[in-house]
Amino acid sequence: MKRKTKNILILILILLLLATLGLYSLLNSRTANSEPRRLFLPEGTTYQALCDSLDASRTFRLFAETLGLDERVRPGSYVVEPHMSNLALVRKLRNGQQDPLRLTIGKFRTPQQLEEYLNKKLMHNDFNIPIDSFHLVLQDTYEFFWTVTPEQFMKRMRKEYDRFWMEEIGANGEYRFELLSMSEFIPDIQLATIIIASIVEEETNYAPEKKLIANVYWNRLDNGIPLQADPTVKYAVGDFTLKRILNKHLAVESPFNTYLHTGLPPAPICLPSKATIDSVINAKETNYLYFCASDKMDGTHRFAATLAEHNRNAAAFHKALNQRGIK
Repeated sequence: MKRKTKNILILILILLLLATLGLYSLLNSRTANSEPRRLFLPEGTTYQALCDSLDASRTFRLFAETLGLDERVRPGSYVVEPHMSNLALVRKLRNGQQDPLRLTIGKFRTPQQLEEYLNKKLMHNDFNIPIDSFHLVLQDTYEFFWTVTPEQFMKRMRKEYDRFWMEEIGANGEYRFELLSMSEFIPDIQLATIIIASIVEEETNYAPEKKLIANVYWNRLDNGIPLQADPTVKYAVGDFTLKRILNKHLAVESPFNTYLHTGLPPAPICLPSKATIDSVINAKETNYLYFCASDKMDGTHRFAATLAEHNRNAAAFHKALNQRGIK
């Protein structure tokens, strides 16, 4: 009798041990992927579609149906880590714990280009960036949830824009802004800075000259002289590959054509880098009113304070163009 009782106790212990091992194995079951994998679950994704996309195991389905994931799949983008615990993955998906995407906003030239980029990268495909809000978007790399709405995106951009102006303007910038804000030709100094920076961005890749070019535009704007910026003509024409601006291009009617219209164009002609914006804020103080590309054709420019001097520089540049057959 004692021996029989002992055997029963041993059997119970063995069953408890097996149950414990089984539960441990169940709780520690892992996904099969050996590399990180990102899931994109649009609005309306069904539980079955989720399981199909994961090639879900029975263990995953058991946890999912026990914890209620089968009743509601939250839209979003989620990273499945290598050999991730099935239980952890179910909890992550059930709670909608998304992993953000890194979006790099570069030198987009038009709101439409930016909209196309966002529509491809994010869940919503109805982004519409008003032209009077385009300047609020700053070049940078941001983290966003895949499900961010157009309204949430622009709210974040406004926040980043305000933070930039609070943190980036030094003493020199404040002094310049104070002077420029008194000009009748500059109603919105921040917008003016972004627009001029966008023109400078298109004028040159040579960083040492950006502050000089910016100063020319500030001087012309402050004196009510048309900016006559070639990049704005390219924008008006809609051809950013033009190597030579001709009279037919200068005659194109557009609010962006600064040869025909005094003052600033209505919006930036691209999204400038923060470094270029800084160059505009801290532009060098000169009496230059003109500049043109150097006849050396090396990407540098020649600056002038008088029209006569500028005409000489321009003649030398056009001669260089003709010699190289650039039309």
